[in-house]
Amino acid sequence: MKNIVLIGMPSSGKTTIGEPLSKELKMDFIDTDKIILNNEKRQLRDIVIEDGLDKFLSLQEKTILDLDLVNHVISTGGSVIYNSAAMEHLKEQGVVFYLKLGLEEIENRIKTKRRFARNKDQSFNDLYNERSPLYEKYSDIIIDCSDKEVLTIVSEIKDIYEKKVKREMV
Repeated sequence: MKNIVLIGMPSSGKTTIGEPLSKELKMDFIDTDKIILNNEKRQLRDIVIEDGLDKFLSLQEKTILDLDLVNHVISTGGSVIYNSAAMEHLKEQGVVFYLKLGLEEIENRIKTKRRFARNKDQSFNDLYNERSPLYEKYSDIIIDCSDKEVLTIVSEIKDIYEKKVKREMV
């Protein structure tokens, strides 16, 4: 089975939705940010602060290009869309779902001390406006997650995925 790849802004629910979705579909689950964290033995924000954004994005690219998976739900970091090679690799191996939320709803979910892969002078609003078109560009399917419960979104993705996979098998 093809992978399901979840992309979206930080706090859009990629891991929160990915874990129950993987159980529902009897697929394995991975989070690319956790792979980087395990490989580097330090927090992602520390990599960005200490080594810079470019170094972090390079580590993210290498991590994704090293993936050779089937039958997985893959939760990606919010900045994955800055790397076209990584996104093309993910698209070759799976169906990419963009978990779309409005700026206000994301801001309400964010923990105050959270650090994002962004330039120092970039506001969260700027980041949202910069990334949104890239998420849309790379997604196969956009899921509007506004005001929806986790299990509702899981069910929606499952239904779309199963129909899409069945169509491709015919």
